Amino acid sequence: MQKVSQVQAILKLFPWGKLESDGTFAEPFIRAYYGVLGAEGFGYWSTSCGTVPHQLQPDTRGVGNGGPLRVGPVEGFQDGYLLLLDRHLDEKVGWMLEDRLIPGLHFEPDSEPMIASSAIVIDWNSWYQWRGLPLESPAALLMHYPLTVYQLLVHVLHVASPTRNSPEHRQTLNVHYLGAEAELNMLPLFSELALLLPYTDIKLTFFGLAVHGIVQQGKKKSIAAKAKRGEPVYAYTTPECMGGSTLVIYLHGEHENWDPRFASITDNQPNAIVAPNAGLLNYKAWAYVILYCHLENKPFGVTEYAEQSAELQRDSFPKMINNVMPSFGERLSTAELENMVKPRQYPIEFNPFQRPGQRGLGSTRLPSIPNGFTIRVIGRDYEEAEKEATENPDSPLMPLVSSEVRQLVGKAKDMSLNDLD
Repeated sequence: MQKVSQVQAILKLFPWGKLESDGTFAEPFIRAYYGVLGAEGFGYWSTSCGTVPHQLQPDTRGVGNGGPLRVGPVEGFQDGYLLLLDRHLDEKVGWMLEDRLIPGLHFEPDSEPMIASSAIVIDWNSWYQWRGLPLESPAALLMHYPLTVYQLLVHVLHVASPTRNSPEHRQTLNVHYLGAEAELNMLPLFSELALLLPYTDIKLTFFGLAVHGIVQQGKKKSIAAKAKRGEPVYAYTTPECMGGSTLVIYLHGEHENWDPRFASITDNQPNAIVAPNAGLLNYKAWAYVILYCHLENKPFGVTEYAEQSAELQRDSFPKMINNVMPSFGERLSTAELENMVKPRQYPIEFNPFQRPGQRGLGSTRLPSIPNGFTIRVIGRDYEEAEKEATENPDSPLMPLVSSEVRQLVGKAKDMSLNDLD
């Protein structure tokens, strides 16, 4: 019941946060109130409008669009359709809100928020204050996407920090974002990561079925077509007084899923992998990601709607590792095998940047919220990260992969992952 009260407290923070009698939040009504409910033609808010949270993928395990309480998406709607245009929307057109309700990215002189290293941004209330937004703004209904990535990078995986870098010691951060769908219509919103991480140069690459589909459709002059040429589809630089951080976004359109066997991924090693609202047990392709991150000790953080789902996933990871051990055992040394199965913690935490409000799920009353709970699949705790940062100022705050693990990966990458097919 504690988590229920926490979820409700976040919603009640906002004037528009009406709690229904069954404990849910009718988000579509709030979108309609602000005039931003719809599919194509609603800027950053464009959505399929159905109740099914994700596209049905070919390898889905027991997840479908059926059921009496489920509403299918608008026919013909495609996540990322705005990327078929030749330029990004102006932020006023994208947000479709009054100027005072928009977390703008372009500032008049002396109107910028204070540099994030001097602020304390830990939840929705502090973020709204830092950005100078009234709580009347419904921005949180979209900004939970980039701010959840911030939460994963800073407070879950500890690969970045708003206070770590300086003009003399900048950080380069390469992040792979898996399973992007609705996010593709709001790419400029991820500029918030650059604002929140001073003196950091961020490369953010999106992967997924929707990414692949929209890139393949991109015509010569479209934003999406840039991905075919290996060019960034979006770029942003923060004001110098906020750290002069940069963000460049790429779309991986060659394949439908992230797979470490692809040469384009081997040559583009991330410092961290994130996957909001992942559903790690619902799609077979996640097995490749989970195994690879264990092999490489690669920081990997995800979010889940429900804490119970997160717990099921956490309990499944050791079983997944054990299932591939027989194929490893015939080829690898005892030391290498021990490295694979060393004890790991998979912490689950309440996400302070979750989308406000409980989803409407019929009789379900336990908290189920978009980006509700974080899971650290692979990573280190805060103390370990701080120790490395102190001992090695040039470190990108990512775990150093030992030679033993690299040898294990070299032997196992092709063999073991192919065994999963």
